[in-house]
Amino acid sequence: ASSFQSAGQRCSALRMLYIQEDVKDQFLKMLYGAMDELKTGDPWDIDSDVGPVIDEDARLSISAYSKKLEADGTLLKKLKAPEGGYFISPALFEVGGIDDLPREIFGPILHVATFKASELMEVVGDINKKGFGLTMGLHTRIDDRVMEVQAKIKVGNLYINRNQIG
Repeated sequence: ASSFQSAGQRCSALRMLYIQEDVKDQFLKMLYGAMDELKTGDPWDIDSDVGPVIDEDARLSISAYSKKLEADGTLLKKLKAPEGGYFISPALFEVGGIDDLPREIFGPILHVATFKASELMEVVGDINKKGFGLTMGLHTRIDDRVMEVQAKIKVGNLYINRNQIG
């Protein structure tokens, strides 16, 4: 929901998802299932989850970016989008980490990378260096991990165990 609702056009939309490697396969299976439930369509239709992007320039830019990643072989899953209008196919791409993102993509594009539990603070450092920094969500049952990340992350909003938009 944080990535695809509002067609990914919120400043707090999820763009980079880090998954701890030992839960990757199960997590991706659930994510694929959640993506399969999404309906891209007219935002006036109450059943639509993903509407169009703001204009043709955005559609062309995001589509070109998505096609490049797809050509690079990083596509994990892509949904169909309606023909016409400013719709973008919601898509999931595997990357090495946040450093692979050349810029923030304001569309229904989600990047995913894995990390070892022992590398968490390296991930936090990479996120801080990138400088996007508006919103971060952390999902964990370990209180010490929450405190450790909270002390080091440089973001405006840190959400713990909840959706990071809306």
